Amino acid sequence: MRAVPSRPPRLPPRGFTLLEILVVLVIIAVMTTVAILSIGVLGSDRGLDEEGDRYTDVVAAASEQAELEGRDYGIWIGPGRYQVYAFSVTKQLWEPLPDDRMYEEHELPGGLTVELEVEGRPVALGLDKPNQPRVPQVFLFASGDSAPYRLTLGREGSEAKWLVDGQPDGTLTVTHPGTQP
Repeated sequence: MRAVPSRPPRLPPRGFTLLEILVVLVIIAVMTTVAILSIGVLGSDRGLDEEGDRYTDVVAAASEQAELEGRDYGIWIGPGRYQVYAFSVTKQLWEPLPDDRMYEEHELPGGLTVELEVEGRPVALGLDKPNQPRVPQVFLFASGDSAPYRLTLGREGSEAKWLVDGQPDGTLTVTHPGTQP
């Protein structure tokens, strides 16, 4: 009888399989792509730029609408949101504009902050009383004039800020992130 050589016992596999390594690489590539697209290749903050552009477009349209209609418009600004109102002479109060999506309450995306100064004084946002009508802090008069103000849009944890200066003549001066005011 012949002895059959015995094989050494099989050890459990050590390390990672090629498939596991490829899955990890794909996850890292997707996360890197998302980070590059959200921050931008040159370090700009695309989300902040989009919100700054949107705000200036809304203000310019509301200012023009105020002149065309011959009534005052106002912008209510709260923590992380803003909305355009029109003054009703017959009711003597500020009313939202229900039929225009551009002027409805707009909530800023998470991570964006807003600060407001009117005539050089900081305005505490979010102090509205419940069950009371909102009163705008920024006024766009039917004459085309405006109360001077500065709106600062920024991102939490970042130095990048959009500065929007509303001039008394109704024009806007915008300082983009990375430029000096």
